Formats: sequence, C-alpha cells, structure tokens
Amino acid sequence: MSSTQTIVTTTTDNQVDFSEIKQIQNKLSSELNDLKESVKLKDSEIERLNQEISNLQTLVQIESLKTELANLKMLASKRKAKSK
Repeated sequence: MSSTQTIVTTTTDNQVDFSEIKQIQNKLSSELNDLKESVKLKDSEIERLNQEISNLQTLVQIESLKTELANLKMLASKRKAKSK
C-alpha cells in the first residue's frame, strides 16, 4: 500500500498530492510566523490561521488562505512604511 494520498478537490477536480499539501502547509505556516512579529496579530488570530493551515485539503482552501496571508503582508508593509 502506498503512503502517498491523492486529494481531489470538489470544485475544480484537480488532484493534489498529499506531500504537496504538506509542503504548502509548511510554507504558509512559515509565512504566518514571519508576519506574527511585523503585524502584531492577536494570539487567537494566529491560532485560528494555524488551524486553517493544518486543515488545508483543497486548492480552493489553499488559495483562500494565500490571499488572507497576502493581505496581512500588505498590512505589515504599510505599518513598516508608517513607522519610518
């Protein structure tokens, strides 16, 4: 039996390898941790986002979370620009 799982997204029928999902989760977690310091997110918000990252299963969920992190990065850069 293979340890590789394939997840089929319900909205796009794209297949995503389980290891690919894990790589994306790790990358998003890292980005979130980087943002934590610059944006000063509340612990509850960080925990919610970490939970969402660990529950990712579809490309739609991944894209949604990437968008949310991009918005947080934009907020962080605006805050850095103001403080200069």
